[in-house]
Amino acid sequence: MIKFRFIRILVLALFFAGCGKDAEIIILCTNDMHGNIDNFPKLSAYYRKLKVENPNTFLFSDGDLFSGNPLVDQYIEKGYPIVDIMNKVGYSLSSIGNHEFDYGQETLNKRIGQAEFQFICANIKYGENSTLKPLEPYRVFNINGVTMSVLGLIEVGSGGIPATHPGNVTGLKFASPAKTAGEYLFLGNGGIFVLLSHTGVESDVKIAEKYPEIDVILGGHSHTKINNGMVKNGVLITQASSKLRYVGETRISVKKGKIVSKTNKLVDLNKLSEEDPEIRKLIDSYKSADKGNKVIGRAASKISGKKQLGALMTDALTEMLDLDIAFLNPGGIRIGVIPKGDITMNTVYALDPFGNDIVKIIMSYDELEKFLLKNQTFLVSGISCAITSKEKKKTVKITDRNGAMLDKSKKYAVGMNSYIYSTCKFAHEDEGTAMNVNTSDILIKYIETMHTVDYGNVPARITVKK
Repeated sequence: MIKFRFIRILVLALFFAGCGKDAEIIILCTNDMHGNIDNFPKLSAYYRKLKVENPNTFLFSDGDLFSGNPLVDQYIEKGYPIVDIMNKVGYSLSSIGNHEFDYGQETLNKRIGQAEFQFICANIKYGENSTLKPLEPYRVFNINGVTMSVLGLIEVGSGGIPATHPGNVTGLKFASPAKTAGEYLFLGNGGIFVLLSHTGVESDVKIAEKYPEIDVILGGHSHTKINNGMVKNGVLITQASSKLRYVGETRISVKKGKIVSKTNKLVDLNKLSEEDPEIRKLIDSYKSADKGNKVIGRAASKISGKKQLGALMTDALTEMLDLDIAFLNPGGIRIGVIPKGDITMNTVYALDPFGNDIVKIIMSYDELEKFLLKNQTFLVSGISCAITSKEKKKTVKITDRNGAMLDKSKKYAVGMNSYIYSTCKFAHEDEGTAMNVNTSDILIKYIETMHTVDYGNVPARITVKK
């Protein structure tokens, strides 16, 4: 009898000991890399050093791997270089960012298939017309008997889709990130619950305020630099800026199955000196094969800001495509300056990584006026527009390149990128015609034709006075 009682006590002791496992976990997380690869050798060396010190060290990405570096975006297999490098560095998990869709669903399928790390996302709904292969919503890690569940989320914009060209997400629907997070609170039962959230810091704060069951939110999308994390409603929220300048280091300590501490710090990769030589060699091999450094023209002076860069980009459309007027959205500009001197193909691809197709629409003066009233921040060529608000009434004055009033009886050949055409609701009797050319290619041809471009002193082409 005493023998059986001893065995039962021993079994119960072992059971409760198993329930009370301790763990020290380190999560390194990058977000919004946008194809920037130069700091991967430093990240790899830092990760491997921590991994030796603590085997429970993980490396995650919070999405937006692509769109921002011509070496990655213009590679024959779009996006492959950064996936290849991430494989070699040792990533184990990534969420899906909005820019993962920039190459289209079929290309994204290929990159996911080549990744040796897992992509997760819980709030994508797959329709009959979608081609994206369904992703797992979360992943569970077992660390010394402690479970760590990681849920992936992607942002959803006002149009009901992430911030990408609508044509790239055909057949997909996107549920509310906050609502979706609430459907997976069971992941926190008896373990660590982590969100890999590509939704932006404002959204992350709202999710934290609503769901204290979440332990850590590893954030992205808003490119926010959060030093040492922030705690909202007991939830640790982190984000590490963008372009692989920093990596977030989150440490979670578990004692007897309970989290006793969770901290975060930013590691400035530019200040690290140690590099992984194998990763440096891999990056150098990609750079040596890059043909985008071909010089196509010259900037007579520095071209900076969206006003000047936008004038260059829209002038390329009107001049090269025989259009009267051209519009582009300012969000399509992805660098802040073209320095004085040589302009390469990669300069253009960095400026305009999306290369959206151009649509030509024949528009009347009235249609143009209504379009401008609704889209006062757009970039334009071929006209100048002065919008005045007085006593709740807006007046529009549209002049041509020479300052003469636009003829209200005529119709005009207007070009705009397919992103504007797909996302902006505006009156136009003409349905539009695809010109089968894209914005970046046209800009390259324009600069090659001009040889030297000078946009250092361009006046505003759309002005708004109240």
